[in-house]
Amino acid sequence: MGKKLNKKIIYNAIKIAVSVVLVVILYFSIDLNYVVGEIIRMAAWFLLAVLGLAIIGMILEVVKWRVLLSGYSYRLLAKAFLYSQFFILALPGALFGEAAKIAVFGKDTDSYDRSVSTVAIDKMTGLIGLMIFGVAGLLLTREELPPAFMGIVIFFLVFAILVISSMRIPVIRGGFLKLIEFLRAKMKRFDKFYDNAAGVVTTWNEYLYKPSLLVKSVAFGLLFNAVLLGQYVLVCWYYGIPAAWVDLAWMIPLVGVVQALPISLAGIGIRDVSMVAMFAYIGVTAEQAMILALCLLIVIIFRAVCGAAVILWDVARK
Repeated sequence: MGKKLNKKIIYNAIKIAVSVVLVVILYFSIDLNYVVGEIIRMAAWFLLAVLGLAIIGMILEVVKWRVLLSGYSYRLLAKAFLYSQFFILALPGALFGEAAKIAVFGKDTDSYDRSVSTVAIDKMTGLIGLMIFGVAGLLLTREELPPAFMGIVIFFLVFAILVISSMRIPVIRGGFLKLIEFLRAKMKRFDKFYDNAAGVVTTWNEYLYKPSLLVKSVAFGLLFNAVLLGQYVLVCWYYGIPAAWVDLAWMIPLVGVVQALPISLAGIGIRDVSMVAMFAYIGVTAEQAMILALCLLIVIIFRAVCGAAVILWDVARK
């Protein structure tokens, strides 16, 4: 137990160090004082508008998950979702947030298998919606971009669709289940993990015979990304950042993929560096890109604060 805890501490310390190093590099590369000054001087109405869009986005994410779990209350799902938002910031990496969502929902419903499988499917349909957004932006943009951008977005879109649809094929589904059983026989101490993995495969197959639910889930994912695009557009308009909405549309999935990488604290540093690099292709200065990145960080912190409030209320109530 002690060794496992030490590994986690070292892993998290490395992520924090990565964030610190990247922020220091940015500090010496841009006029950070100017960027921070612009953030501090933002108007109250603008901040409220950005946070209002963040609230709408959170509601859409809960509703999207509820599509796959129609038998459960919005209150229960919202609680698990908000828990996850706190842990996304408190513990480096989005994976911790998803783990918290699974744990809270599983504990409250005594249905961990359902929790694991629906969270996995929810993320996959969300990825499809995100990539559709990105492809649309890349097709409509007038900028000359590296072919790699289009390749990355199309790869993830095709990958997500293939993974979801492949469970419909008995041979592939059976292959996954046999692989899980093979691994179980070799490493029996991970029984709970293998049970969850088998549950994901089984539930995935179940939802494939309910295409209307998957379509609704993807649709809500598109709505969420439309709200996220609205945040980007609002920030760019307010600060006079010369970025067209079609370019923001293809940047959103790339930024989302980069900041989800478990190599920094809440995407801090890695998100900022990637945004500075991507926005340079459309003529946006590093300082302007950093302003947008910090506004997004404010949204992440706000979501985490909402999660912390729910956690404190839950603890106090019990």
